[in-house]
Amino acid sequence: MKKIEVKTESKSYEVLIGQNVFSQFVQDFNKPDFKILVVCDKNVYRLHRTRIDDLLNSKENFYFYSFNSTERNKNLKNTELIYKHLFKNNFSRKDAIVALGGGIVGDVAGFVAATYMRGISFYQVPTTLLSMVDSSVGGKTGVNFIEIKNLIGAFYQPEKVYADLNFLETLSPKEIISGAGEIFKYAFLADEENYLLIRNKLAKLLSEKKFDENLIARCIKLKAAVVENDEKELSGLRKVLNLGHTFAHAFESALKFQIKHGEAVIAGIFASLIVSEKLDIISKSDFQKYVSDFLFLPVNKKILNSDTDSVIEFMKSDKKTSDRKIKLVLASKPGNMLIDVFVDERLVKKSLKELFEIFRTV
Repeated sequence: MKKIEVKTESKSYEVLIGQNVFSQFVQDFNKPDFKILVVCDKNVYRLHRTRIDDLLNSKENFYFYSFNSTERNKNLKNTELIYKHLFKNNFSRKDAIVALGGGIVGDVAGFVAATYMRGISFYQVPTTLLSMVDSSVGGKTGVNFIEIKNLIGAFYQPEKVYADLNFLETLSPKEIISGAGEIFKYAFLADEENYLLIRNKLAKLLSEKKFDENLIARCIKLKAAVVENDEKELSGLRKVLNLGHTFAHAFESALKFQIKHGEAVIAGIFASLIVSEKLDIISKSDFQKYVSDFLFLPVNKKILNSDTDSVIEFMKSDKKTSDRKIKLVLASKPGNMLIDVFVDERLVKKSLKELFEIFRTV
């Protein structure tokens, strides 16, 4: 088991990574004097019912709430239902919420924890590759509103994160690819050595379907290093974690959330690399190298058939924009990131067209 310490201005906490870490979670709450609501993805409960029931049945103070964790259900209506469940069962500020599922469960449950009675304790038990390497760490919570991704939310750090690799064994190929999308981002956040390591380990993960504890730990360490220095995106450093995400969120919204977040991130990073090349931030040869290095990552065909005008409109509505002017995070090389780059929408449209052309022939 690996243990990573995350130290932010508001809170310090541990991330535990390894096989059967869920048992550590159960042990930590052996004799708690507070109530715990487990907010769980319905599919996770179906696949791991015995493990979850063993937990719930052994603890009188554990309560359970499940929902179908899709982007369409990542909304205020679901948070209201959880608030009612908490109130009905007399949860107070001394009690806690546990997110058991992927990134959507973590975002929704975390937002509820941040806002119920102005904040109650929150724990993460991520069950997908994407949530383990990214969304369970860093404290971003939130829901979608008027078809805009994460428009309403809060920064709220968990008390602890339990990343149990056993949960990954039941992931679908689509979920594995979705997780790979966020790992793709980490290749550009440090130096050339990190780039090559991430690239090679990610290619091996997709070809062999074996989950590398060291790869997951490296991603978490990279994210922790950024979050510790800029917890709430005040200095701008944390924005590097948004590489490809302005495109990605627009793809998701334009396609009415018919694709996985990580799938959108894959296309978003490739699109960002195209923009970087068009702005001479990276050379043509480096652009070709980066694309070639990660061509093993598939781009969802639905994205390639999306309407560019619609995508651009959603990009102009993104919470990271200013006065409806598109702002992007771009990479010049591994470890050298540019934030808040204003990009003309005509150039964005050309980049989208090139993205679609490149990957329609792959």
